[in-house]
Amino acid sequence: MSDTTAGAVDRRRVTIAQVAKRAGVSTSAVSHVFNGRPNVSAATAARIRKAADDLNWRPNLASRKLSGSAGRSLGLVLARSRDTFQRDPFTMRLIAGLTEPLAAIGWSLSMTLVRAEDEAEVYRQWWTEQRVDGFLLVDVRTDDPRTSLLQHLSAPAVMLGAPVPGSTIPAVTVGDADATEALLDHLGALGHRRIARVGDGPTLAHTSARDARFTAAANRRGVDALVLDWRAHSEDPVADLLGRLDGATAIVLDGEAIAAEVIAHAPELGVRVPEDLSVVAWEDSWVSSIVRPTLTALDAPVEESARTAVALVERLVRGEDVADAEVSGRALHVRGSTGPAPADATPTEGDR
Repeated sequence: MSDTTAGAVDRRRVTIAQVAKRAGVSTSAVSHVFNGRPNVSAATAARIRKAADDLNWRPNLASRKLSGSAGRSLGLVLARSRDTFQRDPFTMRLIAGLTEPLAAIGWSLSMTLVRAEDEAEVYRQWWTEQRVDGFLLVDVRTDDPRTSLLQHLSAPAVMLGAPVPGSTIPAVTVGDADATEALLDHLGALGHRRIARVGDGPTLAHTSARDARFTAAANRRGVDALVLDWRAHSEDPVADLLGRLDGATAIVLDGEAIAAEVIAHAPELGVRVPEDLSVVAWEDSWVSSIVRPTLTALDAPVEESARTAVALVERLVRGEDVADAEVSGRALHVRGSTGPAPADATPTEGDR
């Protein structure tokens, strides 16, 4: 029986022999073309390059076949701005969380920041040139072109976050149902009856999943739920958000950096935290402890997610079948940014 079951993706790399066979030439001819040697005709060279493109093959720039002992590498391609590491503590925590499990299996981390328009080419280049053995996808979008690209390349990959419908790439998700319930119970006990959830990216797969879970849990409690987006490119994003709260007395923001920005700037706009508005972050980090008031936040199991993702990628590279995995849920840390709802808060229909 074949090692690859019917319908499964064959994740073995394309070889130089397969390229040579497709082009109808010897392997040495393929080698000569990609090493820039002039002893192959232009027509034959063009045919070889087309065969290589058709098979998504490139020579191994790391010379693994020559050394016979090169370690494996996990690819992490971030379509982010250069200030990512200054503004996003989650990314730094994720990278730190990847280092230990990768070191334990003798792998390295290959990471780069790219412009969004260059993202697909980096994935293709890294895979066809055998720079990495698999990929970890973050910031997964609801209609993410990377999933179909990596499936086309037969490249092992795992995504962090909500699964994408129609994709065969396994996902590592956080069990957030209990965290959502705990958060709403906390705010409900403080008397909040109109609560806004503020997403950091309407196209991200996890945003719609969180929106749906939050709205359903709020409805079960008779709480009015607003779903808003963070407009980072507004002249004053905090003022813009406060102007759209429509009576909400508590807000839950996807990122702690954004939540800290609200805490810092809202009083300058006449909104006190938590006296007028309670603020919660869906992520937790050192940022939560340095703002005043300190930030109530949900601590994600980033390190557990990283370990699980590394284990899944390693299994994929070994040719095993892998399913989605769920890690433990977030823990709610109550701090100074949440307090009782203002006494003059407008009641909901159910409270009247």
